[in-house]
Amino acid sequence: MTARGGMRAKVELGELTGRVWQILLWACLSFFWLIWFEVFCGKMFPRLGYLFGQPIGNDPPCIKPECDFSDFWRAGFSARFPEAQSVPGNLASSFVPGVRLPVPGGYHEGFPYPPPALLPAAAISHLPFELGFFVWAVCMVLAAVAILRWAKLPWLVILAGILSPAALWNTELGQFGVICGAILVAGLLRLPVSSVRAGFLLGLLTCKPQYGLLIPATLFGSREMRGFLAISASCLIIFLFTILSFGPQIWLQWLGHGQQGGVNILSAGFNPRMAQGTGVSVLWMLHSLRVPHLLATVIQTFVSIVAMVCCIFVWRWRNLEILDATAMTVLLSLLATPYGYVDDMVGVGLIL
Repeated sequence: MTARGGMRAKVELGELTGRVWQILLWACLSFFWLIWFEVFCGKMFPRLGYLFGQPIGNDPPCIKPECDFSDFWRAGFSARFPEAQSVPGNLASSFVPGVRLPVPGGYHEGFPYPPPALLPAAAISHLPFELGFFVWAVCMVLAAVAILRWAKLPWLVILAGILSPAALWNTELGQFGVICGAILVAGLLRLPVSSVRAGFLLGLLTCKPQYGLLIPATLFGSREMRGFLAISASCLIIFLFTILSFGPQIWLQWLGHGQQGGVNILSAGFNPRMAQGTGVSVLWMLHSLRVPHLLATVIQTFVSIVAMVCCIFVWRWRNLEILDATAMTVLLSLLATPYGYVDDMVGVGLIL
């Protein structure tokens, strides 16, 4: 065999090995994804019975109907009717711990989301609870698809993202993960070329601000002044619309019960059978290792600051492709937030 023939054989062997490796990776991915999809169908299809008269009950994997959606629906309902007393003895405030209006559910710590989250929650509470969940889930997915198409992501990437394990888990819970992940990825990708529209889009993360913790670092690093003004305007509009919808007292309620509810969640002891078991933040990891909460908070704060500094340098790196900068920012955001769960990894799924 000549030297050239031996070299060609090595190249062909390398190509064959690479193809076999890809086939194995796709086989493993498909196997585990099918497990997730089977679990998803097993939990979601029985809920359709609510639309046909089946009594409302606690839905797996949660211990309340429609998981987290019951908290949003209940909070939106009580925000629209603060004087209502549908259940004797219950206060009709969105942020009071343990409120159960008018269906089971409700954060026992107090609704921890900021008042802008009540805007979509109040809108969906106009529908009956059972129908509202499915409308909520479908609208979140469709809105995410529209946002990602605006960012010019290929259909295959979008399909993989909205059917990723994190997205399926998010839909089971009735959470914001799909739409917020799409907003974060699309907004960052379009920020250099359409800064105003991307800025207004990123401003929507005010409803769940832990997704946008690195946005200020991104703007500072990229020196994107138009994007900064657009995000500021978007946040201001949402702030004012929240006051017009629910009154200024809604912010006072959140500063009391709402903030305390968030503190209670973050400082709770680690229980792998509760929400912390699906946590993906540094704080949850440290809690799982039984690190004292104060020390865990200090470490999480340090990691968040490091993530912000890294994000600034990423966006100052002029020769870096926008896709790479977006990818690193989305990945760093999981390190930056103490309040992160599997359903908050939809953006990571899109990036991958």
